[in-house]
Amino acid sequence: MRRRLLVLCAAVLVGSVLAPASAPADVGGFIPAEAIDGPVTALGDLDLARDGTGAMAYVKPVAGVDHVFVSRLQDGAWQPPEQLDSGLGAGSQAVVAAGDGGRVAVAFVSGGALFTTVKPAVDQPYSPPQLLAAAAINPAIDLSINDVAYVSFTVPNGGGGGDVEVARKDRKATGFAMLPGALDIDPARQAGIGAGRSKIAVSADGVAIVVWGEAGLVFARRAFGATLSAAPQDATVSSLAGVPGVTADSPDVDAQDDSSFAWVVFREVFADGAGTPARAVARKLVGSQFDPGVVVDGIGGFPSADSAGPPRIDINGRGEGYAASPGTTTVFGAVLKDRVFNLGVPIGTGFAGQALPVAATDENGDGLVAWQNADLTIHARAYTNVRSSRTVQSPQPEVALSGGPTDAQDGLEASADRAGDIAVAFLQGPAGARQLVVASFDRAPGAFRLSSGTSFRNVTAAATPLKWTQSFELWGPLTYAVEVDGRIVGRTTGQALAVPGLRDGAHRWRVIATDRRGQVTATPTRLLRQDGTPPRARVTVSGKRRRGRPVRVSVRPSDANPAGRPASGVGRITISWGDGRFSTGRRATHRYGRKGRRTVRVTARDRAGNAVVVSRAITIR
Repeated sequence: MRRRLLVLCAAVLVGSVLAPASAPADVGGFIPAEAIDGPVTALGDLDLARDGTGAMAYVKPVAGVDHVFVSRLQDGAWQPPEQLDSGLGAGSQAVVAAGDGGRVAVAFVSGGALFTTVKPAVDQPYSPPQLLAAAAINPAIDLSINDVAYVSFTVPNGGGGGDVEVARKDRKATGFAMLPGALDIDPARQAGIGAGRSKIAVSADGVAIVVWGEAGLVFARRAFGATLSAAPQDATVSSLAGVPGVTADSPDVDAQDDSSFAWVVFREVFADGAGTPARAVARKLVGSQFDPGVVVDGIGGFPSADSAGPPRIDINGRGEGYAASPGTTTVFGAVLKDRVFNLGVPIGTGFAGQALPVAATDENGDGLVAWQNADLTIHARAYTNVRSSRTVQSPQPEVALSGGPTDAQDGLEASADRAGDIAVAFLQGPAGARQLVVASFDRAPGAFRLSSGTSFRNVTAAATPLKWTQSFELWGPLTYAVEVDGRIVGRTTGQALAVPGLRDGAHRWRVIATDRRGQVTATPTRLLRQDGTPPRARVTVSGKRRRGRPVRVSVRPSDANPAGRPASGVGRITISWGDGRFSTGRRATHRYGRKGRRTVRVTARDRAGNAVVVSRAITIR
C-alpha cells in the first residue's frame, strides 16, 4: 500500500486528540528537532535501515580530546550515545551504515589511522576496533540489505597526493579485509583528496560502486567480492550544450538493488566564454557504461553568473529518488522518476556557499531535500511520489526544522526508512556549545482494517474479543483504542480486545491506532450486532406413548428481544429423543423400540449461538 507523504506542521500532533471517522490514514508530521548530545564537534554521518532502525556517528570532546560516538535509532527513539574509540587517540571523520535488525558498521579515523567496528545485531555488542590502515583519511561506508559492507578511503602518499583503496566485510562477519590494489586510474596522480574524496554505495547483491576525484576528473569503479572491476569509467562529461568541461569533483553515488544500475552526481566546471561556472551533473551507470550526463541543478543555460556547489543524491532500490544541489544563494531539488532525472527546480534560499543540501528517499519514492537556509536555520521540502502518474512530483511547502542557528559545514545529513520515516540530523547552537539534534518526519500509523464481521455475536466478551489487523509502524509501539458508539471502551497494544457489558442490539465501532508521537489513524466504522439473550421455545409432545407407535414433537421458537432491540433470529433446532437418536427441525416424529422412561430434550439456538434447552419426561409402555 502506498504511504502518502503529507506535510502537516512543524509540531507533533497531540496524543489526546482522536481522529474523526473521516480522517485520512497514512499521513504524518514533521517533528521539531530533539537534542541528542552536546557539545559536539562534528556530525559525521547518518543512516537509516529499511526496517526503521539506524545510527548516526559523530565526534565530541572528552576531557578536551575529540572521540567517536554513535547514537542508534531503535523503536523510533535515539538511544544513549556509545563511545567507540575508547583507548585510542583523537577521533575524526566518523561514518556509519545501518542494516535491518539493528546492524551497524562504523569507520573512523583515530590518530591518523583508519579503524572499523561492527554491531552484528541490536542485541549484540560492537566488535573491538579493527585497524584497517595505519594512515588514512576521508572514509566512506555502506552496508547492503544482505549485510555485505564496503569502506573506501584515501591513503596519503606524500606530497599532498593520495590513493583510493577499498575494504570489504562479508555477510555475518565483523571484520573487513582489504582488496588488493588502489582504485586509481593512474597511481602517480592525486586521488581522493579534498573535494575528490571517495563515496561508496552497495547494492542488494553485494556489489559496490565507488566514485572519487582524480586529477580533476571523476571516476567510478565497481568491486565484486574481493575483486576490483577491470573497467573503471570516467564520469566527467567532455562538454555540455557545446560548452567544454574543465574539471570535476565532489562526486556522490547511490545504487539500485540491482547493481547493474547506479547514479553518480558531481560538480563540473565549464568554460562558457564569460567565466567558468560549475554545474551539478548526473550520469546513470548501466553495466559498465555511463549514459549521457544530465544537469540536475536549476541554474539555466550558459553563460551563467551562478555556479553550482557539491550535489547529493539518494535513490531507493527501484531507482526512484532525488538530487539536491546548491547554487550561490538558491537551493535546487531534482526528481528521478521513470528512469529520468528531471531538471532541478528552486526550492529555497541557502546561506551563501553553505547551503549544503541533502536528499532522502523511501522505498515508495517519497522523500525530502533539507538544507541550511539563508538565516542559518535548517529547512526542508517534502515530495510525494505517485507511481500511477507520469507527472513529476513538485516539492511541498517549506518547513523550518531547527529552532536556532546551525552549522551545516560541521554536518547536515538525512536518511529515510522504507516506510517514509525520515531523520534529518545537524548541529545547532552557538560555536563551542553546539548540540547534535535530529528533526524528523514521522509517519502516522498505517491504514488497517477491522477483522470481526458484522454477524450477530453471542457475547461473553472475554470469549469473543473484537479483532483487527495490525497497523504498519516502524518507529515504536502502537496503542489501539476501541471505540463503540462514539465512546472509548478499552485500550490494548495487541490486535484483539474483549468488550464486556455491551447491550443487545446494533452498535457502530472502530479502532484508533496511536503512535509514540501521539499521531493517530482510525479504521472506518463498522456495524457490530450484539445478541446475548437466549431464544424461547414452546415444546409440545403428542401421540400414543407406546412402543412402535409414533411420538410427535412440535417446537414453537421465538427470538424477540424483550426490549425490542434487533435480535439475531431463530437458528438450529435439535431434538434429543432420550434413546441415543436425534432429529432436527421444528417438527419431528419418532418410534421407540423399547418401553421405559425417556427424557426428550429440545435445544433451540439463535443465529448468534445463544441456546435454550426444554425437557419433557415421557414414559413409553
